[in-house]
Amino acid sequence: MILRSFAKINLSIHLLGKRPDGYHEIVTMMETVDLADDVAVTGQESGTTVTCSDPAVPVDGRNLAHRAADLVRDRYGLGDRGVRVHIEKRIPVAAGLAGGSGNAAMTLHGLNALWSLGLREEALMDLAAELGSDVPFCLYGGVAVASGRGEKVVWLNAAGPDHPESAGSRHPESAGSRHYVLVCPPLEVSSGWAYSQSKLELTKDSSCINLISSVMQAGDVDRLASCLHNDLEPAVRAAFPEIDRARSLLADAGLEGILMSGSGPAVFGLASARAAAERIASDLRGRVEPSWRVFAVSSKSRWEAGV
Repeated sequence: MILRSFAKINLSIHLLGKRPDGYHEIVTMMETVDLADDVAVTGQESGTTVTCSDPAVPVDGRNLAHRAADLVRDRYGLGDRGVRVHIEKRIPVAAGLAGGSGNAAMTLHGLNALWSLGLREEALMDLAAELGSDVPFCLYGGVAVASGRGEKVVWLNAAGPDHPESAGSRHPESAGSRHYVLVCPPLEVSSGWAYSQSKLELTKDSSCINLISSVMQAGDVDRLASCLHNDLEPAVRAAFPEIDRARSLLADAGLEGILMSGSGPAVFGLASARAAAERIASDLRGRVEPSWRVFAVSSKSRWEAGV
């Protein structure tokens, strides 16, 4: 089976303190966007085999999809039952877009079906939390607030007023989608490094997350642009001038709400419509080196992104 593994962006990240386990206590709002990898999960006689179209992606035990298969096999006493996972990679690696976490999440869904495990949401979320902070969100996507180290997820209905999901539809269209231009400099930023370099005193006020949710519900793009925040961004910008260049490219194109996603280096800006995002992305591709990647993306609701 082939599953779509979507990227996410962080609309807000607030660092609240250092935890005894070495992680940071955070509150973050995440949103799924329609940039996606394909994850093919098939059976084989024994063991775990991971392959990827991007040679920069490790395919051994460092790969989260590989670790997901090993975890499920060990947890449920499945011996050496075999699985092959192939990742067709489109999401930039180590860019703050949860590409690897999404691959692991889709591997969990694929194994649940392939091995007829019958695992429900709670069991899948527990497995996902063991694999990584973003994996629980990536299981289902949409818009959510995550806390703890990121593994405690509460999903929100953040569709705009004209979105069918606001009226209770289980299968909404994209009328209330938000649209972004995403610029990815040719860097890999370690999330551990980014957290270690960030100052906890920057903000302890995460109340703006409630404001972001309300303005998203209202479809107010202008107000949304003024609410976005990332405590990790100052330290990463100071170390990597490419972040400022990406921000300048988006600002010069007239975009608002410019923010680094996660620990970077991906930077996004809000566009008024998908057509505008596509036009701006096309223009920016002509202004940067081929190693820079530029995407026009739109938000995906939980029902659109889910398995």
